[in-house]
Amino acid sequence: ASKAVGYQVQYALKPNFSHKKQKKVKALTVKLKKLKSKKTYYIRVRAYNKKSGKTAYGKWSTKKKCRVK
Repeated sequence: ASKAVGYQVQYALKPNFSHKKQKKVKALTVKLKKLKSKKTYYIRVRAYNKKSGKTAYGKWSTKKKCRVK
């Protein structure tokens, strides 16, 4: 997003994102560490912007299915 201050990344082992973990980043690329090997993770991202002290979030992206080697 062109006016985004940063991005929020969510990842989980289940497609409904129960027991999820979140990370806020400012860069367009991120390396997620301490993932379990040979497991499938579901990842989604959304942009956020700050206006007058409040955080406004965009819509979540479609979830992406990734397998850790």
